[in-house]
Amino acid sequence: MSGKKKHVRLCASLLTLISLGGFAHAEGDPLNDPEVQKTLRAMASASTWYHPDLFGEFAGMRSYAHHHYEEALKYFEIGARYADKLSQLSIGLMHMNGEGTAKDPVTAYAWLDLAAERNYPDFVATRDSLKKTLTPAQLAQSQALRTELAKTYGDDVAKRRLAAELHQGQMQITGSRTGHDSGIYQFKTKGNCGPTLYIGGQEQPQAGCGGPIFAKERWDPELYFAARDREYKATVSVGSVQEQGKVISSPPPTSDPNAPAQGVDPDAKPAQH
Repeated sequence: MSGKKKHVRLCASLLTLISLGGFAHAEGDPLNDPEVQKTLRAMASASTWYHPDLFGEFAGMRSYAHHHYEEALKYFEIGARYADKLSQLSIGLMHMNGEGTAKDPVTAYAWLDLAAERNYPDFVATRDSLKKTLTPAQLAQSQALRTELAKTYGDDVAKRRLAAELHQGQMQITGSRTGHDSGIYQFKTKGNCGPTLYIGGQEQPQAGCGGPIFAKERWDPELYFAARDREYKATVSVGSVQEQGKVISSPPPTSDPNAPAQGVDPDAKPAQH
């Protein structure tokens, strides 16, 4: 890895804070940590065009970092609908800690168990840790709720939902046979671009700044899910960040959920970047 690519655990620091019950319980405000700031900038600048899983995850993390917990839950639910396991885990932890919602270990365990569906080691350990605190009656309630949640958020349906979005995005990139111009253009203004985000070893394109928008690994569902799985097989990490151009002094404000440029309705296509 080059000197410009410093390996950092991007989501681990933020996710640890959620598991601890938020910034109020941590030593100091992590928003003052340069690596956390870099993480948030990378999430803000990453293109999530036709990737609602990433949109929900990134916007949820940014909202959480700015203490907007109810907003964070709404964004994480978008990610959860599109098979994003980190979003599902975050929802469970926030129910466990009572952030943006009432403290509810039953609901928390149902989400954590769903998040551990792919057997990511850290996710399984988090779920099992909460399981030890539940009574048999609570566990039975959680398992029943988990069954209901799986009808919407389980991999059997959520992966197909995301695969359909990836297919639509790929069609927009390649264009139609009738000569339709999808309006997708990538250009790089390096001086104004933020940090580059890597997921599963793959560089993520930046909105308005170029990047591998056409990479097959970004649009082929099998390859894409394999890359996402690589993030969490050993540890809760996203990858590395590479600074490009001007350093932003503080994380950008959380996006308006209804903003046409980035907002995504759970039942609609993700916004174009």
